[in-house]
Amino acid sequence: MTDAVSGSNNTTTPTSSGTKTSNPLSDLTNNYTTFLTLLTTQLKNQDPTSPMDTNQMTQQLVQMSSVEQQIEANNQLKSIQSTLAGGQSSQALNYLGKYVEMEGDKFPLQNSTANVSVTYGGTAASATMSVYDSTGALVSSTDVSGAAGTHNYSWDGKDSSGKVLPDGTYSVKVTATDSSGKAVNTTVKVAGKVTGVDMSGTTPTLQMGDMTVNMSDVTTVLAGA
Repeated sequence: MTDAVSGSNNTTTPTSSGTKTSNPLSDLTNNYTTFLTLLTTQLKNQDPTSPMDTNQMTQQLVQMSSVEQQIEANNQLKSIQSTLAGGQSSQALNYLGKYVEMEGDKFPLQNSTANVSVTYGGTAASATMSVYDSTGALVSSTDVSGAAGTHNYSWDGKDSSGKVLPDGTYSVKVTATDSSGKAVNTTVKVAGKVTGVDMSGTTPTLQMGDMTVNMSDVTTVLAGA
């Protein structure tokens, strides 16, 4: 590694034969319909000489109105959710082909190239950047000591013996100390090119080779790498 110099509404109810899935909104709508049917039947069959108490009817109408408002609120929430999901999908597609940066210890090796930046809170008199493969095995270790501030590094995908490693997901760890041996605060950011977008889940995710990234984890969109 050399210095470049410079992110279900369903519930289940146990039954004697297993589990039964229920939809809260559907149940609410069915209850509302049943309520209207019962109230209408009650009004049609009331005794003319002893009509329904108006206070009781008012309470029932208030309850009916409350149920109706709940159904409408649920419909509006579903509409908002659908709109937001559509917006996220469009936003995710805008990342295709671009290089993005995020904080974290995992990064993609793409076409035998990886980019990592390290920010030191103070002068790092001694600092080591260690790279591990997907099994957790150490594959590369490099001296990255430097002054306070941000330093950009690139890795050519070779292990400590010079062997070219396959593209994939790797992880990085930086340990740094000052001249007195006290640990220096470090922030590590990794970068990669977005090669695909997965929209099969509830929210779209970005693909960088075989590495999956949430859009909320992206901190910067880079001009290049």
